[in-house]
Amino acid sequence: MIETNIERCYEVHQRQTKKDIPTVIPPGFALRSEFIADPYPMLARLRDNYSCFKDWYTNAYWVTRYDEVTSLMADEVNFTTKPRRSTYNTDLTGCDLRNEPLVRDAIGRGMQEHAERAAREAVYNSSPAETDLIKGYVHPFTIRLLTRIIGISDRQIGWFGDRWQTIQDGIGWHPGREDAGVRAMAELNELVTQLLSTDTSHTNSDLLSAAHASRADAPEHDVARDIVATLLELDSRTLEGSLANLFCLLLTHPNQLKIVYEDPNLVMRAWQETLRHSPPLTETHRYTVREVERFGQLIPTGSLVVCSAAAANRDPTIFDEPDRFNITRKDLAYREPRGQFRIDGLPAGVAPGLAPLSKMSARPADRPPSIYALTADAAVTAATVLLDSCKGFRLASSDRPCISSRWLGDSRTCRRLVVELGNPD
Repeated sequence: MIETNIERCYEVHQRQTKKDIPTVIPPGFALRSEFIADPYPMLARLRDNYSCFKDWYTNAYWVTRYDEVTSLMADEVNFTTKPRRSTYNTDLTGCDLRNEPLVRDAIGRGMQEHAERAAREAVYNSSPAETDLIKGYVHPFTIRLLTRIIGISDRQIGWFGDRWQTIQDGIGWHPGREDAGVRAMAELNELVTQLLSTDTSHTNSDLLSAAHASRADAPEHDVARDIVATLLELDSRTLEGSLANLFCLLLTHPNQLKIVYEDPNLVMRAWQETLRHSPPLTETHRYTVREVERFGQLIPTGSLVVCSAAAANRDPTIFDEPDRFNITRKDLAYREPRGQFRIDGLPAGVAPGLAPLSKMSARPADRPPSIYALTADAAVTAATVLLDSCKGFRLASSDRPCISSRWLGDSRTCRRLVVELGNPD
């Protein structure tokens, strides 16, 4: 039976090789600098010409249409996603504890309780004059929120932020960045081990205490590795990247910023439209757990299927004027999406970092909010605090912001946004 399947796969692939010779897509397109700088033109060509494109150069299948992308992301029977920490291939990473009740509750409670305080502290420490909004507000807010969720003291915020950024940059198969990430991970493990050995309160009010209580019989260094592994799987890139892109899009679309100022309740809609228009994580990698026949192709076991959120979110058969940033559009779901990124009969922006989505029809009182809801609330809180605390802000005349990636696999975000802030209240 196995030999028959192997022969069938080989035969099918030979037919596909001749049939799917790229006529509009160059082989290895995802490795090209122009695609990394701006993937949308190439993704549009993929979406218009192929339901599923096999790039023989990188041995990857690309899926770009909204319905196909969302169906594959929700298919847990035939596809799986590898953990982010697997790219490091090191003994420094432990077990992901996010599904442990105490840890899950600590993360959810921390995001809900500390978001506003972290935002106000970030505003307070920002210059009231011309400042880089990403470096001066967005990144500090994210790091302050993370340290409070974990249970790291304020005096270690800067130290943690540097290591955390290095660890994030190391994910992506680049030897130099990966080595730096491994060193930063080892340093973070040492810090967490030290904190666990000296903290005897263990009230389960933060991630450190919750993880220690969940692994009560494990040595401190094992719990520390589990905490670092949990943090790696907890997607902070979507929170920081979506907030950076939100401010960039609002400031480069003054008419949309005016709408938000006139009705602050639309901040949530602006964030949701940002996820659709410019998701910080543009794709997710799914791997077949068995041989799958889909899109007229036979996809072997273990194959890489790239689900492009960037392409799906600008699918013209789903969204009207998909390249336009419009926070009042009528074809976007404005409630928390469910299992296949839809609710109320409307599609939502695909956000790979916030999947899998909740399948519940509402937020149950006896269950914690989903990671989508927690991230949305934190981002909206941070945006609202800045808008309320400053007497208006505008893009500096000398700045030309852009949303881009630095390398293959990097987040696609705005990394410099020089603005003139009003005086904080």
